[in-house]
Amino acid sequence: MNRKRMMVICTLLLALSIGQSSTWGSRANAAALAPERALQVQDSEASKDDELLDTLGLSSDEQLYDALYNGQTLADIASSHQRDAQAVVDLQVAQLTEQLDQRLANKSITLEQYQAHKAELTQVVAKSVFGL
Repeated sequence: MNRKRMMVICTLLLALSIGQSSTWGSRANAAALAPERALQVQDSEASKDDELLDTLGLSSDEQLYDALYNGQTLADIASSHQRDAQAVVDLQVAQLTEQLDQRLANKSITLEQYQAHKAELTQVVAKSVFGL
């Protein structure tokens, strides 16, 4: 296995883990305090994953993992399945905006932080999707 490729995948997985760490902690707490709420959170996250897979034209997480592992960008994956890469950008921007809205409502970020993140969100997501 190519060491460089392995490092890229590990870095991607680490970034995804860090980005979801607050959600994982909340899920564990929710399960202890309110099991029905924990199921809602899990269902919501699963539906977001399904939306991404549908938008990309894929049927499983494994297909997505394999394509990313083989060096394809999300735009490449969408194109190879006759899907619009801009739809992937729009979906991810909408999902991340929802997260930002929740963080602002929970007061885990300030209004200034919210505005700064929101201002650069589309550009950052587009760069990620198109591999720029």
